[in-house]
Amino acid sequence: MDPSPGSPRPPFGGRRRELAAVGTVAALAVTLRVVHVFFMGANPLFDVPTMDAAYHLEWARAIAAGERFQEGPFFRAPLYPAFLGLTQIVFGAGLLAPRLLQALAGGATAVLTYLVGKRVADHRVGLLAALFAATYWVLVYFDGELLIPTLAVPLDLAALYVTLGLGRARRDRRPLGRRAAWAGVLWGLSASARPNVLLFLPFLALWLVLWPRASAGSGAPRRAGWIAAAALAAGSLVPVLPITAINRVRGGEWVLISTQAGVNLWIGNNPESDGSTAIVPGTRGGWWEGYHDAVARAEAGAGRSLSASGVSRFYSAKTWGWIAAHPGDALAHLLWKARLFWTNAELGNNQEVTFFAHHFDPLMRFLPLRFDLLVGLAALGLILALRRAGATFPLWGFVAVYSASVVAFFVCSRYRLPVLPPLMVLAAAAVLWLWERARARGWRALGGGLSLTVAVALATDLRPAALRPSAGLGHLQLGTALAAAGDPAAAVPHFEAALDRIPDDPYALRGLAGAARDLGDPGRAERLCRQGLAALEARRRAGRPPLPGGPELRAALVDALNGLGRHRDARREALRFLAADGAQPQVRYGLGAALAKLGEYDEAVRELELTLAADPSATYALDLLLQVLEAAGREAEAQEWRRYWPR
Repeated sequence: MDPSPGSPRPPFGGRRRELAAVGTVAALAVTLRVVHVFFMGANPLFDVPTMDAAYHLEWARAIAAGERFQEGPFFRAPLYPAFLGLTQIVFGAGLLAPRLLQALAGGATAVLTYLVGKRVADHRVGLLAALFAATYWVLVYFDGELLIPTLAVPLDLAALYVTLGLGRARRDRRPLGRRAAWAGVLWGLSASARPNVLLFLPFLALWLVLWPRASAGSGAPRRAGWIAAAALAAGSLVPVLPITAINRVRGGEWVLISTQAGVNLWIGNNPESDGSTAIVPGTRGGWWEGYHDAVARAEAGAGRSLSASGVSRFYSAKTWGWIAAHPGDALAHLLWKARLFWTNAELGNNQEVTFFAHHFDPLMRFLPLRFDLLVGLAALGLILALRRAGATFPLWGFVAVYSASVVAFFVCSRYRLPVLPPLMVLAAAAVLWLWERARARGWRALGGGLSLTVAVALATDLRPAALRPSAGLGHLQLGTALAAAGDPAAAVPHFEAALDRIPDDPYALRGLAGAARDLGDPGRAERLCRQGLAALEARRRAGRPPLPGGPELRAALVDALNGLGRHRDARREALRFLAADGAQPQVRYGLGAALAKLGEYDEAVRELELTLAADPSATYALDLLLQVLEAAGREAEAQEWRRYWPR
């Protein structure tokens, strides 16, 4: 992938100048990230994260306290929560220290990008790619979030760097076993953060066996390839097998790393999937609420209690059943997700990336690199890399396999982060190739390269019309954060701004209804909930894909009716909703609250116990259950339930 094959590479100027240049880029990377962290301190989610970040933080705090976090085997890979737990032990409960450490990890990403670029091409490619990695606003943003990519990206780069060295060692007839084992260890560490990188290892093993072709006629080199492939596999198990052992000993099941694959597969491959939203159809939007609802639905579908891996197998079977029954729809949806992956849009999962980055950090708008330009240049760089396809396979092969592994599930901005530095290496090679064509007045080659770059960039920049506006989703998430922080008055303008951009959005209507209730206007809350439910019903009748948020709207309507003192109406609506779909714990809680107000204590107790069976984390239901049991004079049962109150 030399941008100028056959020509001498200009000297860098010595080891000291090389270190100074790379150090400067790394310092720039760290500085931008530290500044970004302090700007993001104004975000209400900075100290009180939600969704995946909150899950990681809860897990980390359990690790720091020496407590069991979740029953059964790991639902998610444990490396990042373990890192976050270590920061809690060393630096205390604050969230500034881990973010500053992650800023340093961003500097390491820039250095490792340089090393990978230098190894596949030369120091110029490496340095330009490192500059891209240091200043690309998406990487800067995610290094400030309590999410997995801050570890996964540098680990992937370290693994790629060592793996690329295997090709050079193979050509030079040097021993491969130990080097391949170290590469495997790094891939295994990366898999301990995000397991889908393991899908790349079989391709690397084939590469070690089959390349270079010149060895095909010689038994010894071919045996060396097999030995290296075996060492790679063995090394990858070194970090993974302890996790498997913990899953077996503490979780009671043989699970390699985690059990989330099945449910994630169904999230991204079902008739209601939009390819990006990470919600099981019909479940609530909160992390734990959605988790418990998904388990409850799996157990209801199976007709029995399920283990963690049993839940995963249930959703995997459900996914493959849908694909087998609707192969055309499944293929069309897969292509749609591929389009989303390669579209110039940062699809938020926990936070709407573009909105939050630009809203709180003014520097984000001035960092020049864009995803469409990056992909356009990388497309040209890929053609250059394919001139030496065997030598550069780990780089472009990783992009291909990893992106396919994401598209197989569902697509969001942070899931494509690991391919960004490899794309930057390809893009840097393309930039230098174009520069050298211009200097040599190779106008035909220059024109062809620029045409390809522009065509791919324009295709990437075409945003599908079905994508909801980033600003609308950002206002919704910010309003939700403000409401959760106890400031419904500040949340109202953001919910209204969200509805201006995304009319009848169920979550925005639900949020605005909750704010209205908290501000003492349950009548408006009722009207907003009915408006949202009517919009969802209109979508259903029109045959349009349903939007998530229905369970929350139904629960909010029952809550609003209870707030208005219309408990019989609340009971009637709750029973109607539960007759259509019994797996709605918050609606069932509202029914229990209505029954308690109507003096029907036995029925209220039954509904609240069913709520807690479906959602053990629903402390609000436990609190009401204790009150109802005491009002009914059932003190012994109340005392039994008090044992479950969280300490």
